[in-house]
Amino acid sequence: MALLTIGSLVISCGKKDKDHNSNPDPDKPSGSTAPVITSFAPAVGMPGGEVVIQGKNFKDNITQNTVIFKEMPYVGTILEATTTRLTIRVPADAPSGKLIVKVGNLADTSDTDLTIDPELIAVTSFSPASGPIGTPVTLTGINFSINTRVKFNGIECTIANRQSTSLTFTVPLNTSLTKHKIEVISGPHTLQTQAEFTVISNGPTARWEDKAVTLSTGNANLYMGGTSFVHNNKIYWGFTRLITTEAASSFVVLDPAQLSRGWIDMTTPPQDMAPQKLQRATSVSHNGRVFLGTGFADAASNKWWEYDPATNTSTAMTDYPHAVANTISFVLNDKIYVGFGGQNKNLYLFDPAGNGNLGSWHLKATGTFRELNSGNAMVVGNSVILGRALPDLNQPRNMLLKFTEPDQLTPIADMPQDLTSITTPSFTVGNKGYFVINKNVWEYTPDVAGGSWRVVLGDDQQPVITQVAVLTINGVKTAFGWTAAGHLYEFKF
Repeated sequence: MALLTIGSLVISCGKKDKDHNSNPDPDKPSGSTAPVITSFAPAVGMPGGEVVIQGKNFKDNITQNTVIFKEMPYVGTILEATTTRLTIRVPADAPSGKLIVKVGNLADTSDTDLTIDPELIAVTSFSPASGPIGTPVTLTGINFSINTRVKFNGIECTIANRQSTSLTFTVPLNTSLTKHKIEVISGPHTLQTQAEFTVISNGPTARWEDKAVTLSTGNANLYMGGTSFVHNNKIYWGFTRLITTEAASSFVVLDPAQLSRGWIDMTTPPQDMAPQKLQRATSVSHNGRVFLGTGFADAASNKWWEYDPATNTSTAMTDYPHAVANTISFVLNDKIYVGFGGQNKNLYLFDPAGNGNLGSWHLKATGTFRELNSGNAMVVGNSVILGRALPDLNQPRNMLLKFTEPDQLTPIADMPQDLTSITTPSFTVGNKGYFVINKNVWEYTPDVAGGSWRVVLGDDQQPVITQVAVLTINGVKTAFGWTAAGHLYEFKF
């Protein structure tokens, strides 16, 4: 049976029920067993679609009924039959017009026409029937076009894959935990599934708590392309120009233990390490030492530095193996890793003690994706989840990879959501990791099957977080996020 009805056109068409007519049909003798059409739906059908005829005196044996579309030879295929209901398939070349039901030599004709619209869309099924928020759902049908839209609980859905006979969308973040029919919209036609999709996961459960801290510059975009790190339980942010008109790079520091002081403006960092136009550098803090490098100034850079926040000085280390921006850095099992950026697919181990204490680089893994930039890493247990990578051109940027020592880099299940974003901040609290995509926060829980995802924050009223840092506050790991204007929030459940 077809799963869709035409939402704006589902009306009963045909004749009034003769049993309730004070003037019986004069063309049929009293007590006649002739078929009677009381209604049919939908009023507008399509070649190959289904129409349900309601009435009486039909035969429950399919072969004893005949349905004619206006005139021969347009005979519909009867799919199901009872004495009061016939389900038929519309012939490929059927014209618009009245329906005729014949039983033996007796027949009845509908009062109204069935309109045939070859451009009408239809959905025959969808799969799966249930799942958490963010589940990809595939609709199967016909006549889908580039302009066909899908709504779930009244919310416009992102269509990840579009074919003329199938559409794949994701269950939106801000829906409710219940059952919902799916709407498909194409031109003037709105269709709604008879079956319902069941949302089985909890809705958003987290929030960004406003800490009333911001940079008082009046500018909404600060340190665009800057980097941040945690040193001595304080947040450092910047290492590029504050705004595009600045003549030199700068940075600010925030102490969560003294939030009333807000972001503190610091002196200019070393200009050879952090030139004015530096963009998308990476930084990593480990065992009291901070390393910073790569990025893009007038050209992509392979420079790598050790930076001392206490003295605001830097020491040039061994160059990174590639000139690239948007690299990803993390610490796993007391080791520093740096990799990717642009279309570079390599991940390196950085040994600060190598090469006469100038540091050495050791290739550990190479990916098979097209590019991984503006992404991030979540260290969860003894593994790292890296994303979001672009597998190839014209594909969603939601590929994830898992790195385990010493050199295993393997793809895992894709992120449930693909949204355009300049950065993908990430953090880890306890044994769970989190990816921040614009206003949404996705939680990753590792398991033997490769891990599972759920959205814990998807409220349109939440801020767009561009940087995240995790510090220890009163002995508890606490995540702070801030916007491009430096507006600070604490992540809470």
